[in-house]
Amino acid sequence: TGGLVSSTAVTLSFAKRGEDEPHASASLACGILVAWTVMFARVLVMVLAVNRDLLPPLLPPFAAMGLVALLAAWLLYRQSDKATAVEDVPLKNPFSLTSAVKFGLLFAAVLLMVKVAQQHFPGGGIYVLATLAGLTDVDAITLSMAEYARANPVSTAATAITLAALSNTVVKAGMVASLGGAALRRPVLVASAGLVLVGIGSLVGMDWWWPA
Repeated sequence: TGGLVSSTAVTLSFAKRGEDEPHASASLACGILVAWTVMFARVLVMVLAVNRDLLPPLLPPFAAMGLVALLAAWLLYRQSDKATAVEDVPLKNPFSLTSAVKFGLLFAAVLLMVKVAQQHFPGGGIYVLATLAGLTDVDAITLSMAEYARANPVSTAATAITLAALSNTVVKAGMVASLGGAALRRPVLVASAGLVLVGIGSLVGMDWWWPA
């Protein structure tokens, strides 16, 4: 359930455990990838709630990335020691006032940066911003692009959100690579490579299945 709040927190917590608990690497890697799968689904639900016109171009890349993560998690689950318990990650209440204020400030900052990029760096500026925003958080840029798509091409917004998800995935893979043991790094990095390839492939093919 940690992926509902923060797949990054799950990744960080399980990566740290991977170094000390190599016997549980398959279970930990499975938990990480399940959290990533939930993150991909969470983005689609957010888009559906805020701007459903953005859902059609966004569904193929996120469904593809989610399926890759889910398939990898399933394969790891079959390899894991079912007796090995993977404890829940301690998470802060996402509905607390402090969390709400922090997210509101982040959302406002991203909206401002989107406006600046749109005005001063037309074209690729939005994509650069989305990639940078995705390094720390996907939710704020998702909501910002959902608003952006109301008056701008939905394909641009879909591409930006996909780029944010890809950069976020790369960051989380980096956490595992730097903090986790070899037994944990291997499956997570292989799955990450598959996710990135699928995501990039979906972006390349977007003009074919969803012309601007």
